[in-house]
Amino acid sequence: MKAFFTQPIGNLVRQNAIGFIVCNIYLIATGFELFESIDGVNRIFNFAWGFTLLAIIIGSYQLVEDQVPEYWKMATGILATVIIIGTLIEISVPEFRENGFSGMYFLWAFNSLTYILTIRGTGVFRPVYEYLSIFAFTGLLIGSGAGLFFDYTPPESIQPLFGIAWISMIIGFGYGSYVAWGDKMSSSTE
Repeated sequence: MKAFFTQPIGNLVRQNAIGFIVCNIYLIATGFELFESIDGVNRIFNFAWGFTLLAIIIGSYQLVEDQVPEYWKMATGILATVIIIGTLIEISVPEFRENGFSGMYFLWAFNSLTYILTIRGTGVFRPVYEYLSIFAFTGLLIGSGAGLFFDYTPPESIQPLFGIAWISMIIGFGYGSYVAWGDKMSSSTE
């Protein structure tokens, strides 16, 4: 058990990136009502989603530490804290369970978009994952910002765009982090 919790950050992030993808696939499937979901199971997947995202965010500084200032290390820790606390609030407070916690999503999208744009073109993320992440976090920023600042819910006719943005985030950010850490780990062993 100790080896699991003390493994190298690259391995930890790669494992959590896969977990993040699995959690998102489950959450999309239940969102589209592809099968009947159980509230308790949904909460477990929501918690796992927040926990896996926390690991990806914490590891994001080490992935790009030679590209960004050192204070980003503290900023990623703060963002990870917001994500896990926001996730716990979202799964435990019925009002947020129904509607989501748009402030958390807005902060995450804003920071992640800044992250991707800052490291864009450095070779840390492959270009396809950069573009997917930019599209995804822009969509998430607009969607969460509309509700957070303007109390506005976009019409159902454009809701599929947010679904496409969510899928782009799973591939761009989730799988992109997995690949980026794989690239970094293989280049450091050569």
